[in-house]
Amino acid sequence: MHPGVLRLLSARRSLSLFLVVVACLAIWQVWLTWQLMEQDRNLELQHSRQRLEQTAELALAQLERRIGDWDLALRELRSLPPSTEALSKVPAGATLILISRGSIVLYPKRPLLFVPEVPARGDSQAHAFDAADELELQEQEYDRAIAALQPLLNGSATRGEALMRIARIERKANRPQAALDTYKRLESEKGVNRSGTPYAVLAAKARCQIFTQLGKRENAVTEARSLRDALLEGHWPIPQETFNYYWVELGSFLDVAQPPETSLRTAMLVSELYNRWRSAVRVDSSTSGRNPTWDSSLLVWNAAPDHLAAMVTPPEWLGPNLGLPTDIHWKMVLPGVPAQNGLSVTRSLADAQLRIEFFNLPQVAGVARKRRSLGLAGVVLMLMLVVVSAYAVHRGISQELRVARLQSDFVSAVSHEFRSPLTTLRTITELLAQNRIADEARRKQSYQFLDHETNRLHRLVEDLLDFGRMESGRKQYHFETHDAFQLVRASVADFSEEAEARGFRIETNLGSTVATVQADEEALRRAIRNLLENAVKYSPECKTVWVDGAVNDRKVSISVRDQGIGIDAREQREIFKKFVRGAAAKKAGIKGTGIGLSMVHQISRALGGEIHLQSKVGAGSTFTIVLPLDRD
Repeated sequence: MHPGVLRLLSARRSLSLFLVVVACLAIWQVWLTWQLMEQDRNLELQHSRQRLEQTAELALAQLERRIGDWDLALRELRSLPPSTEALSKVPAGATLILISRGSIVLYPKRPLLFVPEVPARGDSQAHAFDAADELELQEQEYDRAIAALQPLLNGSATRGEALMRIARIERKANRPQAALDTYKRLESEKGVNRSGTPYAVLAAKARCQIFTQLGKRENAVTEARSLRDALLEGHWPIPQETFNYYWVELGSFLDVAQPPETSLRTAMLVSELYNRWRSAVRVDSSTSGRNPTWDSSLLVWNAAPDHLAAMVTPPEWLGPNLGLPTDIHWKMVLPGVPAQNGLSVTRSLADAQLRIEFFNLPQVAGVARKRRSLGLAGVVLMLMLVVVSAYAVHRGISQELRVARLQSDFVSAVSHEFRSPLTTLRTITELLAQNRIADEARRKQSYQFLDHETNRLHRLVEDLLDFGRMESGRKQYHFETHDAFQLVRASVADFSEEAEARGFRIETNLGSTVATVQADEEALRRAIRNLLENAVKYSPECKTVWVDGAVNDRKVSISVRDQGIGIDAREQREIFKKFVRGAAAKKAGIKGTGIGLSMVHQISRALGGEIHLQSKVGAGSTFTIVLPLDRD
């Protein structure tokens, strides 16, 4: 192997060892940086936990004092809305609830979807409807039944029930419009029937049903929407069962979702407080409590035999009242619910089913985070530099090895190219010098052979010298006006004798068009000769080479085509580089220097043109030189 190649291989092994050492150092540096960052993070977490625990203790002590003040304020609450002094003792945004016998008041006022208890309705006027019932149900005298109910419309205690019965009879008598009008009058009544259902609710539902039976869907939907809005506004004091029933019934007329969660939970909370007050009434004693609610609010209540006073704080009540730092947050933890993982502490209030979890969302201070970010960025940058440097050095060494290998092949090929003519020259010269060729005809043939080999050696030397000048940029071109096709014909004529000696035939198809170009005659003929030599050299089977020419679009194209071994598509981009030869040529053992196509490429560019290649392995190659026509 060439000594230069051996040196490069040794350098490559040394480089691999160096890269392994650098990689190990980089990994160690990454590990050390990570350990330092973890230690810094643990210290920061420990400091944050200590601070969080101190803040939680202070917050809890202050919360105990605040809730004690709220308890005292609730014990003194007797009516709503509260006085200015009483309002100043409770947190801003709180809801106050006052329950007493026959009264439930909320401040600020908000609708109750349902109430825990509805006052019972007496049946003292039930006998007033006996005559109408007999006419309606037994004798089915509907007109007489309605007439019997008319006097009852004048009494406030019987008007609602009378309207309800008249509307029912009108529906039985198939008088839908009259029934609608009567139910409309009934909607303005405030009373309830024997089961405690408001007459207005019954009338609204009945009107929806009648409109549906009459095919008036839009009217039914409008009536249902009015009923839905009235239910959500807490227009009637109805029990929860009644509310649920009519809310489900609304689904027959329009799409309804669940009631608003806040309103529903408020009504359920009032029912729960009412039950606690009833318990206090039964045992004739006072009781109080503190409970977390579903939305992290706090319920504080005080029940006495004559009333119950309660307060519901807004969801975000703890932070504004305690002045917690902005980076510390809190939430109520319901019984049985585990605390969240991470940096948090949980504290419980005495005498209350109340647990509060304090936690730090950032978890790590900004300075420590920045330090870790900078450390990680430095490690990543270092690893990137190592990887990029290793890649660059590896690529450089690989390129040098490739060039050295190509140069070694070039030297070997040039040596072979020189050895062949020199051996022939030496042999024939010895024979002539020793007069060992007596026949004059053979002597003349020997002189001709000497001339041929001398010219071949001269061309080889000139090609090498020209290639060197092209590579160094010292090549001088002499541009003159020429007929490109004429130069091609001359080049083919010069090469024909050599081609015929090898058994090849060159066919030209240049036409009679004059293709005037500005070119260096010697350079262009050398380029064409190189293409002809390659076509002959790499066509072991087909003994014909085609030379074509064409003029189009202010350009002239000169193509040299063969049906030889061809060039693989993966090698076609590299084939015009110096010292590069195709794998098929090497496999076939065809000798060459690897500079011919590189010279053709450089000459084409120097003449203002370009060269194209079309080739397929086993099907031959077509090299096309494209030059611009002379504009003059």
